[in-house]
Amino acid sequence: MTHLHDEDHDRLRSRARRECDGRWPHWSRSYCGDHAVIVGWRERVGVDVETLDRPIETTWSLHDELFRTTMMTAEERELAPPLDLVAARDMALSLWCSKEALAKALGTPLDWEPTRLRGPALWPSRDVGRWRATYLGPDVLHFRALAWVVYDITQ
Repeated sequence: MTHLHDEDHDRLRSRARRECDGRWPHWSRSYCGDHAVIVGWRERVGVDVETLDRPIETTWSLHDELFRTTMMTAEERELAPPLDLVAARDMALSLWCSKEALAKALGTPLDWEPTRLRGPALWPSRDVGRWRATYLGPDVLHFRALAWVVYDITQ
């Protein structure tokens, strides 16, 4: 995993694309403000990063019924733990981020409906079949953000 920071967004994207060289056959990039996270892997891989400081709508919470019905599967609604207000907001962001990473790893991120894609953030053991998921928090990223990496272990 590579983390890049650059206040010039065009230069950031150019630097991130250059990172995706021949070291790995599969790459995924995600951008958040003036940050980029890039991941390479031997099989399909997806990454998504979201800042914890960005203002988001109040509906971004596990407590909000609109979020629950438009972003979560029925199973996720059952599995979601009871959380305080801040944790419910952060968990909603984490769940969304994990679904984005999984959709990228599957290869067709625009084709997945959130209510039909179970996000790795609520996978009991962070693995399902051939897929593995890794959470990266602010302590790993070194800025106020979270990211999920989802990768295929087939080989």
